[in-house]
Amino acid sequence: MTYTFNLKNVLSLLILFLILVAGVSFYAFYISARPKRFISGINPSSFGLEYEEVSFKTMDGVTLKGWFIPKEGKKATIIVCHGYPFDKGNILPLSLFLHEEYNLFLFDFRAMGESEGRYTTVGYHEKKDLLASVDYLKSRGIEKIGALGFSLGGAVIIMTHSPGIKALVSDSSYATLDLMIHSLFRHYHFLRYPFVFTVKLFSRLVLKFDTSSVSPVDTIREVETPILLIHGERDSQIPVKNAHLLHEAAPRSELWIVPGADHGEARGLEPREYERRVREFFGRNLG
Repeated sequence: MTYTFNLKNVLSLLILFLILVAGVSFYAFYISARPKRFISGINPSSFGLEYEEVSFKTMDGVTLKGWFIPKEGKKATIIVCHGYPFDKGNILPLSLFLHEEYNLFLFDFRAMGESEGRYTTVGYHEKKDLLASVDYLKSRGIEKIGALGFSLGGAVIIMTHSPGIKALVSDSSYATLDLMIHSLFRHYHFLRYPFVFTVKLFSRLVLKFDTSSVSPVDTIREVETPILLIHGERDSQIPVKNAHLLHEAAPRSELWIVPGADHGEARGLEPREYERRVREFFGRNLG
């Protein structure tokens, strides 16, 4: 049996493959950049706490919504940053143990929860959101500020590198956004590369940013602020290698890998140890 090379058929298959890549990549890009809004049904009053609903603007004009939860007699405040694609209510239960000693400030990142914005940039513009929250607290006369961030929030507090924040606890951060894009298409094996390239291209064309610039592992090398890194050993969404990359880039940081924990399970599996480590870290660095 002989086979005849048919250039026309090959070109047709190549065009079909490129159309498939473009279609799948755009769909992955779109649902990632504009996720369905998640608004929790809980707020601080669900836990018997008094709070203020606040609004503040970023440097590029996006209005963000937040909660200020005061602690009588305390000036130091912890900013709590939620993960993707959730909201401030989702992260509230994780952070309530800190209210025994600190004011808490939670807000929704752009395009999530109750905040304005059409698209998330998964860390690129969200740095402006955190900077705006620091400016808001300073406008209230608050100077002692720490930050606790989970997942996306953990990446943002590292990348923002704000001198106004004196201590950082980053739980389950990614090391680079490019790693996360590769992970999105990991089941495609060697075929993932054209999909990754096309998603990155859409980010440049539509959202005007280079995903390679969203890189906590690059920023953390320059961060002098004390950092506590927490990560689940069995994290299936952001593999634990991300935490090791961050720690290797900033060996002065503290690293706690929680045995057996998947994404978001660190405090659930080790609640006492989680609270002890975070309390002691903020106590040493915020007073």
